[in-house]
Amino acid sequence: MILNAATSERRKGYYVVASDFVGEVIAVGSGVTDLFPGDRVIADNDYSSLQPVNGVNPGIPTNQGSREIQVLHRTKLMKVPTGLSDAAAGSFSIGGQTAYSMVRKLNIQPGERVLVTGAKSNTSLFVIAALQHRNVEVVGLSTSDRHSDRLKALGLSELIVTDPSDTGWSVSGPVGDHVKEKGTFDAVIDPFSDVYMPGLFALMGFGSRYTTCGVADQHTHLVGKEPLGNTVEVGQFTRSMLVFNISLIGNCLGLRKDLQAAVDDAEAGRFAVDQLATTVVDTPKVFFEKTYTDRDRFGKVTYVYD
Repeated sequence: MILNAATSERRKGYYVVASDFVGEVIAVGSGVTDLFPGDRVIADNDYSSLQPVNGVNPGIPTNQGSREIQVLHRTKLMKVPTGLSDAAAGSFSIGGQTAYSMVRKLNIQPGERVLVTGAKSNTSLFVIAALQHRNVEVVGLSTSDRHSDRLKALGLSELIVTDPSDTGWSVSGPVGDHVKEKGTFDAVIDPFSDVYMPGLFALMGFGSRYTTCGVADQHTHLVGKEPLGNTVEVGQFTRSMLVFNISLIGNCLGLRKDLQAAVDDAEAGRFAVDQLATTVVDTPKVFFEKTYTDRDRFGKVTYVYD
């Protein structure tokens, strides 16, 4: 969205960014009875309908969350507990709501094995943290072993390094060796379906569940990169899904109850969000550099106003 705005023909000289935020209520409407000036709030990205409900659009309430003053509908806000730092709360909503929605939809049970792809991506970090106290074995896939210690501290039992562009990556090498030794997975959480999906069926057991919330190849045309080119052969895809009784589940954001569950777990110490908002900056230049060009970044970058 930022790239689209930056490269559009209707340039205005600036573009206000951000979808995650935490802010302080300074005034409420006459019909609001459960929020008061001084309360801290975050965005509720509830996506329970394609159509507006009572005149309020579903999904993300604003893509200009860095505005210092916002006017938002009460249903698009959630109060956050005092124990949640501004840095954590300011980068909480989308990751927390999406992660808890995917975990809920997969109906993950104690003792199951869960595979999380793109382990260092923001969504995957939230998922790993959300699974930390659920008595499951969480294994991650990544293209490098960077931050492996921090991932394991977050709850990952093992990080497998592989290149999903290699032919046969899921049946040979470290991934194939892992499955031969420990078996297939009960559930797969795959934030970028166009990166790993062609090979994931080889890692999934009978009756397993798969969910995804997006694709990586969204804006390559805007930055001069070649498309990923990963494709799924429909016949093989269908046969694997049917023979192994695999459930495929799409996910966009989540429900209010998912965000509430994430907030409750964070307040109770069951959701280590402070480990996910590890970089706090106070200049726009550093914010954009850390967010989009720092390959060593771990977790979300939060911009804090003076």
